[in-house]
Amino acid sequence: LSNDALWLQRAGRGRVVAICADAMRRALLLATLGSLIDEIDLGLFSVCFTLDVHTDALSLFAAAVVPVSQSLVSENVPETGRGKAFSILAMCAGLAGSASAFLYGMFTWQFAYRIMGRITLMLAIWIFIIFPADAREKPQRGSFVRELGSEMEQLKKILSIPSFWALLLGGLVGCIPWNALSFTLMYLQSLGFSATHAASLLTVMSVGKIAGSLLGGLLGDRLASWWPLHGRAFVGQMSILLGAIPLCWVLRPHNESPDSLIQIAVALFLFSLLAVWCQPGVFRPLWSELVPAESRGKIIGWWRCMAGSCGAILGGPMVGYMSMMFLGYKPRKQVIDIEQESNAESLGTAMLLCTMLPWALCFCCYSAIHFTYLRYRASEVVPKQKGSEL
Repeated sequence: LSNDALWLQRAGRGRVVAICADAMRRALLLATLGSLIDEIDLGLFSVCFTLDVHTDALSLFAAAVVPVSQSLVSENVPETGRGKAFSILAMCAGLAGSASAFLYGMFTWQFAYRIMGRITLMLAIWIFIIFPADAREKPQRGSFVRELGSEMEQLKKILSIPSFWALLLGGLVGCIPWNALSFTLMYLQSLGFSATHAASLLTVMSVGKIAGSLLGGLLGDRLASWWPLHGRAFVGQMSILLGAIPLCWVLRPHNESPDSLIQIAVALFLFSLLAVWCQPGVFRPLWSELVPAESRGKIIGWWRCMAGSCGAILGGPMVGYMSMMFLGYKPRKQVIDIEQESNAESLGTAMLLCTMLPWALCFCCYSAIHFTYLRYRASEVVPKQKGSEL
């Protein structure tokens, strides 16, 4: 529940930071937040700032990264290379998480915070220096009523795009399975694996996600160049189908043994490698095409807010509720050894339902993109042809 509350908190902050990202220079926003984190790390305000305030500052920077990076990549990278750019961002995020966990394990959490804070500041300053000023027209600011009317007109225009709705609904249901998989550690321990072996299996998943993020972006770009109107949607469908196969095998009951440890490690690696293509290869490149430059921060902020909230409410909590209320899962203190296998089966079944059903709906949304994106591209070509004739 604490993780779900943190998701909701970050989603709300992401919406606020996304508005700032559209209103000011995006690289400057990252540099400002990065310097704030570094000042707190240095202890310049140790009397006033507690760990909660430090965590809040980090969450603000984390909330800014996605909308700001979405806008910077969209403005500086051509459409045919955006999947690669987004995949590199996702891969770096995974490596940063692994590095922070390594520093925490080797030293202390304070040392890990300080090191990552310095890296954050240097990265933000580097982005501020190398990226040019935003390639956006600076609109003339009017009254609050006029600004609100302009925002509503932009939102109305975006909501009239069917592909936008397909991506939005696909993102909403697609976040549910990943939140439901927060029970993976508990499931592996219910199978009889020790805490060390279970943690090792999660590490294998992390490695698979890093490699899969790069593969998904490259594959999305390649298929989009071969098959412009259907390539990215096809990548999303392949990711769901191929990733579901090893996950279904993992979530069936297994007996703990050296052979099963290797088999589950291979299956989890394949799942992580295949199931993460959607973000770098489908979602974020298509968002950059469908949403105008002046609204990219706000729209991606809204999407993350709604998708994160949906996953936090219908993912992990639903797994816990279903496994205990309908499938007979019992807390560990009330379980004897004979019932341990039943516990694993109950938890695995609940996780299976809360991953496969949402992904089936997500697959339908990607299928709709084959038709909606075709019409969107056709509607974009017609005005250009008329303008050239004039």
